Amino acid sequence: MGIYKAEAVVLRSRVYGEADRILSLFTKEWGKIVAIAKGVRKPTSRLRGAVQLFSHTHLVLYRGKSLDTVTQGEASEDFAFLQDDLAHLTAASYCAELVERLTLENQPIPRLFRLLLTALRTLRWGDPALVARVFEMQLLAILGYRPRLEDCVVCGRKGRIMVSDNREGHPSWFSIERGGVVCPACAPVTEGVRAVSPAALEAMAYFLRTPLDRAVRVKLARGCSVEIASLLRSFLAYHSEVKPRTWEFFDDLHNAT
Repeated sequence: MGIYKAEAVVLRSRVYGEADRILSLFTKEWGKIVAIAKGVRKPTSRLRGAVQLFSHTHLVLYRGKSLDTVTQGEASEDFAFLQDDLAHLTAASYCAELVERLTLENQPIPRLFRLLLTALRTLRWGDPALVARVFEMQLLAILGYRPRLEDCVVCGRKGRIMVSDNREGHPSWFSIERGGVVCPACAPVTEGVRAVSPAALEAMAYFLRTPLDRAVRVKLARGCSVEIASLLRSFLAYHSEVKPRTWEFFDDLHNAT
C-alpha cells in the first residue's frame, strides 16, 4: 500500500461502471501498470484531461491490493491531433498495442518509454506507416528480438551480405525462424527462408541505427515499405507470439491510400 508518482503514456482506456475508467499505462518508473480512474467520466472530474488516450501525463496513484487508483494527474502532452486523422490515430493505436502486449507489468523499460513518446510526437508530421515500421524495428531491438542483418544466422559469415552478394540483382534471403539474414551458400539448405530485396534489408538496418525522428525522413518506395511490413509481421508473430488486433486494419488503411 502507498502513494506513488508516475510519468505515463495512456495506452488504453475502457469504460468501467457508471463513471470510471480502467487505464492501461506505460510508465517511465514502473513499466506497464493497470489503474482505475474513479469518476473520470463525470463532466466535473479534474482527471479527465490527464487520462485521455495517448496522453503523456504525470500522475499520482494509490497502490491497492488488486488495482491501483489514479488520484491526481496533469497532462504534459495530449496528442489531440491524432483524433483528426484516421491513419495517424491507427498508427498510434498500433504502437500502443505493441507496447501493451509485449511488456510485462511492473518492469520499467525507460528506453521504450522514450521511444513511444518519440513515435507519438513524430506522428504530428511523419508518415504514419513509416513511423510504425521504424517503431517496430526499434521496439524489437529494445525487447531483445533484434533481427540479425550483418551476418548469416546459419554459418555466421560476416559482412554486409545483403549488399555484397547482390551486385548482380540476386535476391537476399531471410529466415523468420532463425531471426535474420541467410547467405546465398546457406539459403538452399535452410528450411523456410524467404527472398527479400536488398533495399528492404538496407532500410531495416538504417531503422535500427538511426533515431526514430530522423529515420522517418527517409524516402522509401511503396513496394519496399509493404515488403518490410510483411516481413516484420511474420517476425513479430513468430518470435513474440503476438498478433496485434490493429494489424489488418492498419494495413488495409495504408493499402487503400
